[in-house]
Amino acid sequence: MAVGTFPGERASLGHKLTSSISSVTSTFTQQPLSRPANLYRPLFGEVIPLCELYSIANVVVFPSSSQSSALQNPSQPYSQHNGIESTGFRSTPPSPFIEALQTIGLGSPSWSASAISVFTIVLPTTNGYVTRSDFLQLRLQDFPYKILRTHEPLRPLQKYSATCPAPGPVTSEHDLATLVESAAGVVQWEDLPTSISFVDLEIYRTGLTEELRDRLHNAPWLSSTPISRQRVALIRGRPNITAGGPVYRVAKALGLALVIVDEEGHWLQADTEENKMHREAFLVTDMTEDAGVVDRIIQSIVSYPLPIHGVFTLSDNFFVAVAQVAEALGLPTSPVAAFETSVDKYRSRLLQNVPGQTARVHNVRELESLLASGGNQQAEFIPRFPLIVKPTKGWSSECVSKVNNLADLATAVQKATSRHGSAAVIEPFFDGPEMDVNFVLLDGEILFSEIADEPPCDADSSAATVHSTFSPEALTLPSALPAQEQNIAKSTLRDILVNLGFCTGVFHVEARMVSSTFEYRKQDGVIDLVLKHAKSLPESGAECKLIEINARPPGYRVTVPTRHTYGVDYFAAHMLAAAGDKNRLRLTTRPYSHVLGDNTNDSKRGAQYWSRLVYIPAPAAGTVQWPSKLAPCEELKRRRPDLADKIVLGVDYCVPGDKVDLYTDGARTYVAHLLVVNRESRRDVIRLGEEVQKAFTIDIDGSISSKTEISDGETDVDPDAEGCE
Repeated sequence: MAVGTFPGERASLGHKLTSSISSVTSTFTQQPLSRPANLYRPLFGEVIPLCELYSIANVVVFPSSSQSSALQNPSQPYSQHNGIESTGFRSTPPSPFIEALQTIGLGSPSWSASAISVFTIVLPTTNGYVTRSDFLQLRLQDFPYKILRTHEPLRPLQKYSATCPAPGPVTSEHDLATLVESAAGVVQWEDLPTSISFVDLEIYRTGLTEELRDRLHNAPWLSSTPISRQRVALIRGRPNITAGGPVYRVAKALGLALVIVDEEGHWLQADTEENKMHREAFLVTDMTEDAGVVDRIIQSIVSYPLPIHGVFTLSDNFFVAVAQVAEALGLPTSPVAAFETSVDKYRSRLLQNVPGQTARVHNVRELESLLASGGNQQAEFIPRFPLIVKPTKGWSSECVSKVNNLADLATAVQKATSRHGSAAVIEPFFDGPEMDVNFVLLDGEILFSEIADEPPCDADSSAATVHSTFSPEALTLPSALPAQEQNIAKSTLRDILVNLGFCTGVFHVEARMVSSTFEYRKQDGVIDLVLKHAKSLPESGAECKLIEINARPPGYRVTVPTRHTYGVDYFAAHMLAAAGDKNRLRLTTRPYSHVLGDNTNDSKRGAQYWSRLVYIPAPAAGTVQWPSKLAPCEELKRRRPDLADKIVLGVDYCVPGDKVDLYTDGARTYVAHLLVVNRESRRDVIRLGEEVQKAFTIDIDGSISSKTEISDGETDVDPDAEGCE
């Protein structure tokens, strides 16, 4: 990264620079002679009050030199004045500051004489109790300046006593060492070249400080009140470490003891040292979905010798059962009736129903009877095309069909009723931009909410047939819809949730904006949401139409990108809600404070960049191979280094030998997902996403296939299966 052109650089730096450079130059030139005799590497430290919650100390360590002449002209590079050999400092007495760094694993055992090292010491300003031990890792992810190492010594729930150093330069190495020893965290940044001028060095330090402020100023690391140690039970552990890892790691960071309740033979059952890192215990339970499953889960939990303070699940087909378990044990939960409505697509559709537009049938024969009766059996149902037909019990886009004529209606019903043995719901097709709207609620209050845009999929096309799929094609964050329409969506869907009984927890809601002023159209080579032409603007106001409610975080594929984009961890919020920890639930839902571009609209506030989640569907059916011995995501980054630094996340679902089909239960089968980001513009991130999709290759049965058309998506109910058989 070129110093002075770092991503997210603010225009405000210019007017701050003159005084800042003058100040630091004065400090550099006046302080060297007062440093302790044992200082063998010139350095500069400064304590900065970052915000009400934190102070930081930025420390710059220069190469070994006995001269201070480099500090006389801040516009010249440091290397012009550095004539000391790289080994010249080795015989000098040890430095207390550098010893303190090396004690915690930072710095280098053999310091380079050709680079400048930079450290930031993070110091909370008040005493408190640690809300999560990986706080810095979360808040600093994808930082625009490269991080070499991060030291976070605090344990979850530990009491921290604040150190409050006075603002200003710190010239004593002993004082700096004391700050390191008392810090909540220390960050070592990538070394800077000695060719950097002091002007650019000050630009770097100022930008670093501004970026830290955007990430930390509204996010408390500490709770003012003690946090009791709690234990939560996950009903149905994740099938693999890829999808389960983010859940297990955050439970550990939160100080939550995690107990897994699942079938005999689950991979987390064995009491190995590795499994003990992920969970406290495994309770073998018959999870057959019958009338007795609730009692069996309750028996497993009450027989455990230690108290369990909350239960939760990430599997849609266990929502009702887990709510019944929580209710029976007196643990935090939403009403069972709310879950029963949310998992039934017919009942949830009726929450916004217009009479005569929705029907439910169990088979084709019942459909024929309904049509023959003129709809009198179900509020005079009269089919108005296009329609949507989907299973009443289901998830993602499995067996969902768009029907444009009466002849295809029976085909769609047959497909829907064959999945999960459930009835089919027939409902209107709502034409408008599709959205994922995610909420974290506390007693009905929105603590955090975001909207992500889903571009049109195969079934949205005017030429779509009953065989076209609704498999999502991609996901772009944050939304491009106008603020007014985003507010309509959030208000409408929040009211539906609360009226249903969902007042606290994490909720993933899918919806469409009908009569939106925006539409997907190709402009400047990019298909994205843009303002409709004047003659196409709707006469009526925009209206948000619910598609489905998922009373859980979005699938693994979306939850992790949200953590990267906004700094909000849905898995953490989900577990804290289950445990009834309202204080930490509130503290853990603070997004970043970035404002993208020059847009100061609140709907764009909080995302550190535009991000595009790229789904990769299986391009062919067959057996997966890795001829290069590299996983496809890694192979792509090696082959295309121009894209590698734009990909912050790449997850392959398949390993050599896995068999894949083009479709699984009527939806596309996926082999990978990648998250690409851009700090400049939404259009740029969409272009990047399309380039990544085209460049991705996977070898299936010896034929290397590349994705050349956009048709990919996300499976929410059990994202751990990841598409491979």
